[in-house]
Amino acid sequence: MGGRARFVVGDSRGHLLAFALSVTLALALTLTLPASALAQQVDADSIAVVERGTPGIDGWDIAQLPFQVLTAPLYLLALGGEWAADKVSETHLLGWVVYTNMQLNRRGLYPTVADLGSGSGTGAALLVGVPARDGAPWAYVRGGATQRSYWRLLARAGYGEESLAPGPARRFGAHVFGSAEARPEDEFFGIGWDSREEDRSDYELERRIVGGELGFAPAPNTAIRLDLSWSRVETRSGANDRLQDIDSVFQAGDVPRFGETDRYAAVGAAAEWRSGRRGMIPGQRWLRIGLRWNESNSGGAADFAEFDASAGVVFPFDYERRSLTLGVLYRTARPSEGGVIPFYRLPVLGGTSALSAYRTGRFRDRDLVLGQAEYSYRIWLSPIDPSAVIASVFLHGGMVASDMAEEFALDRLKPSYGTALSVVSAAGSGGRLELAAGDEGIRLNFSLQVGY
Repeated sequence: MGGRARFVVGDSRGHLLAFALSVTLALALTLTLPASALAQQVDADSIAVVERGTPGIDGWDIAQLPFQVLTAPLYLLALGGEWAADKVSETHLLGWVVYTNMQLNRRGLYPTVADLGSGSGTGAALLVGVPARDGAPWAYVRGGATQRSYWRLLARAGYGEESLAPGPARRFGAHVFGSAEARPEDEFFGIGWDSREEDRSDYELERRIVGGELGFAPAPNTAIRLDLSWSRVETRSGANDRLQDIDSVFQAGDVPRFGETDRYAAVGAAAEWRSGRRGMIPGQRWLRIGLRWNESNSGGAADFAEFDASAGVVFPFDYERRSLTLGVLYRTARPSEGGVIPFYRLPVLGGTSALSAYRTGRFRDRDLVLGQAEYSYRIWLSPIDPSAVIASVFLHGGMVASDMAEEFALDRLKPSYGTALSVVSAAGSGGRLELAAGDEGIRLNFSLQVGY
C-alpha cells in the first residue's frame, strides 16, 4: 500500500499518454526481462502448454480455468516482450546500457527512472554519493523531476540501513535528512465519502522538511522506528490549465488551511512484524502499527494525532505459481481542541496503491478504512534472471468518514476491481499495468514500483 507514479488514459492528453504508456511498458519488459529465445523455458503450468491434457474436475481446476483464459492475451504480451528482449540482446543494446550504468555507479552516480509518489507522474532522478549499506556510514544527495513538473531535492546521511525492514534481529540504522519539493498539480475533490468527481480542482503545494529517524530490530521479523521532524508547507492555486483552481470551486471553510503556511513539529513511532520470505510470490504475514503527534506552530492549525494500523497475509500455492493476498488498513487523524487539520494532511483514498479505479486523492476525511484482495498467477518466469510476469485480478473496497464508528456502512464502501499485469524482480522493483473499474467508470493505469 504504497505510493506509485500513475498515468490515466482519457484526458485531453490521452493519445500522448497512451503512446508513452506503450513505450514505457515495452521498455520495462525489454530491460527487466532479458532472455534468449533459445534459452526460453516455458513454465510447465502455462496456458500455452497443451500436453497437460484436460484438467481434472476438482475445485482448484474449476477456479483456474477461467483465469487461464483471461490471462491468455497477457501471456502473448509476455512472449512479445521476450521477442523484443531477444532483439535488444542481438544488438547489444542491453549490454551497453548495463555497462554504462555500472561505470556511473563506480563514480558515485546512480540514475533512476522513478516517481515522487502516487499521482506525481514518472521522471528521472539522480543520486550522487554513497548509498546506504548495512553496518557502514553513508551520505548522498538525490534529486529529480517528473513529467508533471513535480520536483524534489533530498539529502540524507546516516549509519546502518537507511530503511530498516523486518528481518534478522540486532540490526540498527540511524539517519538525518532534509528535503524540498514542489507539487504544482495536486488535485482536490472535496472532503468526505460523498465528494464529487465534477468538483475536481487543483492546487500547488510546496514542502520543506528536516528530521531524523532511528530504527532497530529487537527480535527476528520485527522492526521499530522512531522519528522526529520539522516541516513547513505552503499551498496556493494550481498550475494545471485544464482544471479549475481550488478556490474558484470551494468555499474557504470547505478547504481547511488552503492558502496558509503551516509549520509543524512531529514525533512518531512505528512497529512492524513480518514473517515469511522474499521472492516472486512470497508467503507472508504482516502487522504494522504507527502513531505520530503533530504540534502546530501556526495560528489556526490544529495539533493532531495520526494513527494507522494494517494487517495482511499472502497465501502461495501450486508451487508458488499462484497466490491469494488479503489485507486491511485503518488510518485516522484526530485534532486536539481548537483549530483544524490542514486538508492535505487528511487520510486519502484513490490511486494505484488504494482504489485504483478512482483518481489519486479522490476521497479524504479524518478516518479511512480499506480492504484488499488479490489473486495472482505467474504466467512467465525469466530463465536467466530473477524476473517474472504476473497477472492478477483484484477487488478493493474502502471509504472515508469524519467518524468511522458512527458513519461506517457497507453501502458506502467504494469498490475498485479489475485485472493487472505486473513485471517484477526478486527485489520488488518493476511496473504494473491495470484495468480497473468502479462507480466512476473504467480507468487504465500504469505505475512504477520505485520512487525517490
